[in-house]
Amino acid sequence: MSERDQQWTEHPRLGAWLAEQEAAFGEWAASHPGQWDFSASSVDALERAVRADFAGAAWEDVRAAQDTPRLTAPAWYLGEVCVRAGAVWKVNPAADFEAGAWDGPFVGVPGDPMEDPDHEDLYEDDDYCPASVPVPELRDMFLKDPPWRLRDVVGEFEEWGRGRGV
Repeated sequence: MSERDQQWTEHPRLGAWLAEQEAAFGEWAASHPGQWDFSASSVDALERAVRADFAGAAWEDVRAAQDTPRLTAPAWYLGEVCVRAGAVWKVNPAADFEAGAWDGPFVGVPGDPMEDPDHEDLYEDDDYCPASVPVPELRDMFLKDPPWRLRDVVGEFEEWGRGRGV
């Protein structure tokens, strides 16, 4: 792993956020019984649980909760499922840290050229690299129409891995 990659994956802010969310997920899971085994199929249960938590709420209420364990803990879990599908946690070390922004904790593939300052010159048409910011994924799922499912986020990493022989 290059030094640049380590700046994105081993940043102290990222480590602190991940530890905080992992601890919060334990509490969240205790009030949301299920099989939280980090499988892709468990993401369907995660989506149902988050939708149930916000049943009848306006999207603005969901957005207002984006920095609370009500969304950040299940977002951590979604990211961890993606990690098991080949992703790694990252944060842009040069950006302001906001969980609800692209600059917040996200999952992407190892060695993604986006981490290079000249990333636009490094991508080719066949070089699609999935990435996802789990907190906004959960927040914005209330704005997306079927057939989109939260599981699609994990599916992109699984598909990427199959294409790479992972």
